[in-house]
Amino acid sequence: MASLNSEVQDRGKLYKFTKILTLKVAQIVVQSRQGKKISHECNVIKPSDDGPPSSSHSLQWFNLSIPDVPEINRDTKMVLNGEVIEALSNVLCIEISLRTNEGDEMVLEVWTVRVAPGGDTSQGSVSTIYYRMSIMLKSTLSISRITPAYKLSRLQNKDSYIISHKIYGGKPNLDLLGDMSKTIKVSELQTPIGKIQIDVVYRTKMTILPEDRRTVDKNVLTTSDKIMVKSDHFPKESPRKTYNEKKELDLTKPLTAGAFVDTVKIRELHETLSQQLPPESPLTWLLAEKDKLERRMKMAPISEDESGPAAEETRPSSRPVDVPRLAHTDTHRYTSLMEFPFAEGSPIAELASFYQECVSAREASASWSSVGARPEPGPSLAQQLQQFEEAVPVFDNMVASMFSDCDSSSGNN
Repeated sequence: MASLNSEVQDRGKLYKFTKILTLKVAQIVVQSRQGKKISHECNVIKPSDDGPPSSSHSLQWFNLSIPDVPEINRDTKMVLNGEVIEALSNVLCIEISLRTNEGDEMVLEVWTVRVAPGGDTSQGSVSTIYYRMSIMLKSTLSISRITPAYKLSRLQNKDSYIISHKIYGGKPNLDLLGDMSKTIKVSELQTPIGKIQIDVVYRTKMTILPEDRRTVDKNVLTTSDKIMVKSDHFPKESPRKTYNEKKELDLTKPLTAGAFVDTVKIRELHETLSQQLPPESPLTWLLAEKDKLERRMKMAPISEDESGPAAEETRPSSRPVDVPRLAHTDTHRYTSLMEFPFAEGSPIAELASFYQECVSAREASASWSSVGARPEPGPSLAQQLQQFEEAVPVFDNMVASMFSDCDSSSGNN
């Protein structure tokens, strides 16, 4: 009978320790995400031999000085609802989320405390279980400082984002943590009332996407139909630039050397590159300009032929195109080629000036020839053909007289 009473008392103590353990886990997790530094002086009150402290007002449960926040205890007790084992069998969840000042929300991590059925009655005394529970709390305290949410909580402010929490019972929704989430098994303890497990699943991808917003907003009632579209809402129309994107290398541009560079190695690199590149004719940039100019000069006579008498009949009000007006722009282009800063003279400048003189002379002659060859208004083509047809008999008589003169001269001989 005495053993039965002691067993009932031990089971009651384990229920109480499990409840306080759950409350302390919630206090550790939530307080570590408030972004405040916690400092306490050591308490000299010593616990009794059978585990719990001598006074309920002392803060030495499980040999840890953890102050209680009333709001956190109230939310946790609402989930437990007086039935610790049944509530922990359904899993107690502590969800930590980030909320920006724009209204976006992202779940950072989910802590779970559960009691699995199938307790081990061969465990030690209540004091041993109490000591192991204190180790579980210390493990929770240590691991709560190594997840990404702890660093984010230290940097939170009202202007950018805040960290919020939610304590509820039931199966956690791990899909809110996104892809590639990681799980840490904090601690596990076998007791006669069941196996106590503490786990944490945290997010690794700290990006808020439109898809994440839609999944979160399904459970939120909104009063307006407006939505905010982010810049990456249409990835096909506005693709993001990848960091691995390589720039095209232009081999025609000279290599630029930075400060404190070995000039000997740069010279060797120039020589190797010049050997690998195909041979290039000298002054190719002048030849290219010459080809462009010749192409323009060829196009000028064609335009003048098209604007002949027939074109004048069909379009009497049109004016002839003045082609030599391009000479000013071309001369300006070639004068810019001779402007070398901080240089008095160079062979390239002399060659460019000579080429400019040749081009300007040819353009002047072309302009004079175009002015002199401009047709004057005269008889039409039909009148000229009629005159030629009327002159055909005269031409035939002249040819016949020439042949008759030739025959008479040959007869006299």
